[in-house]
Parts: sequence; structure tokens; C-alpha cells
Amino acid sequence: MRRLLLFVSLMTVVQLHAINLEGKRQYNVIIETGKASLSGICIIKTDETGSKGAIVNEFGIQALDFTVSAGRRKVRLHHVVDFLNRWYIKRVLRKDLQYIFRNIESTSDRNRELRVEGDTTIMQNRKHHITYTFTEIQDETDQ
Repeated sequence: MRRLLLFVSLMTVVQLHAINLEGKRQYNVIIETGKASLSGICIIKTDETGSKGAIVNEFGIQALDFTVSAGRRKVRLHHVVDFLNRWYIKRVLRKDLQYIFRNIESTSDRNRELRVEGDTTIMQNRKHHITYTFTEIQDETDQ
């Protein structure tokens, strides 16, 4: 249970429509559970085959690598840090990331709620009490 909570805190919010999957994007990520939280950076690069991303904590430790299909329907987890590398944790992460990357601005279902507030995307997993928060890092050349 502790590993699941730590895992959830590592998987800061990934948000969909606020999460732009065009070109190269960077997001501040915060993953919170009732007992723990994790913050870091999510980097996503998109080409014609789909999107590739990674979540790295503030110390440079890579938490996970993932890919998103071109249609945004499937998410695959590739490298997952050892303490999160459990089938039940990876299943929750994969499904939460799929929910975040769907091309929808705000939505909810029985177990999840997605909100977009400006440059911030927030997804709450009600069943596992995990909150993912993604805030886009503005590149100085974009301004």
C-alpha cells in the first residue's frame, strides 16, 4: 500500500487537452496521495508516429518512460523505476495517463475527474485517491 501511495505521488498530474501533444513540451508535475507527494518534470515529444514522454523527479531520477499512440487512445509504459515496477501500480498509472491524454478538456466518470484551469491540468483518481497536476512550463522563445 505504501508503494502504491508513493507511486501515485510520483505520477504527478498529466492533463489532456491542456497537455498539448504537439512538438516538444515540458510540464511541472505533482503527484499527490493521502500520505505522500512527488514533484518533477514531464517532457513530451511528438512526431507522426505518436508521443514519447518521460517523468523525472527534481533530483534527476527517471520515474518512468511512456509512449502515447497517434490517436491518443493507448499509453504504454516502458521504463518504470524499481519501487513502482509492480503490475498493479503500472496498471493504475497506465489507465490514469490514458485518461489524461485523451483529447478532452474537462470530463469525469465514476472513478476519475479531469479539469483544465488555464495552463494547469488536474486529474483526480477518486478510487485510489491520487491527484495528478500538470502545469506547462512556458519556453521563453514562445512568448
